[in-house]
Amino acid sequence: MIRRHFITTLAAGLVLRPLKGLSALVPDPNLDFLVIGDWGTGGSLQKKVAQGMRKMQAKYGKEFNSQFVLSTGDNIYPSGVTSAMDQQWVTKFEKIYEGLGLPWWSILGNHDHRGDPDAQVAYGRRNPLWNMPDRTWHKEFDIDGVTKVSLTALDTTPLLQKKDGWNVQLEWLERTLSESKAKRHIVAGHHPMRSYGHYGDTDFLVKNVKPILDKHSVALYCCGHDHDLQAIKHPDDHFGCLGLRWRRAVVQQQKVNTPRHFSQEGALHPYRSARPM
Repeated sequence: MIRRHFITTLAAGLVLRPLKGLSALVPDPNLDFLVIGDWGTGGSLQKKVAQGMRKMQAKYGKEFNSQFVLSTGDNIYPSGVTSAMDQQWVTKFEKIYEGLGLPWWSILGNHDHRGDPDAQVAYGRRNPLWNMPDRTWHKEFDIDGVTKVSLTALDTTPLLQKKDGWNVQLEWLERTLSESKAKRHIVAGHHPMRSYGHYGDTDFLVKNVKPILDKHSVALYCCGHDHDLQAIKHPDDHFGCLGLRWRRAVVQQQKVNTPRHFSQEGALHPYRSARPM
């Protein structure tokens, strides 16, 4: 049985049960983090969401202890950046999220590919709060000295465009999850696998990525692109989908598969999921 607790939306926490041998008195280890997608305009709504993130940290910081922000892509609108020194880093990222005090782990979206994607990788060498080790990456978080959670980032734009070498990324995903020693896995990609918004399901991802996620018992797929927030548990999937964005969009709610959805612009809600081992 899967339990889902929706505390308020846009901070995500994955709750893990202690490994065998640990005392039952030890609290469940948590990986708590914020998730945001499709954000870098420099406009008033982005600033409103950033302020909400700071307020949430101030109010719930001790309870949730968020460790980082996961960005699901489309980091800089409308056409990404041209270099690691691009002034848009200042106007659309640094000034807006000043004072949040959390590191960012970021992936690429389709708008980021309109500029130089590698400039976003290089920016991490200038700003220690920005983490994008490569166009795809894998990070394992040590929760309590025993339990690890992995976060694996895809670059879905070249996948969907089937650019040369696109299948290499799928091979990398399979190999990375196979070799990981983490107890729980999260995968992030810009494009939604499941969606009841404007774009709907991404058939290519359902056909080619979903089997890999199911095989390795991935718990959560985080995405953006569809301009809304949806928490989806599809009966055909072994994982949950969390799709989000900060601007207004229309979501066709599916009561069975979408226990929570939100389409008002400029809002921030924390989301927590508890999944028994």
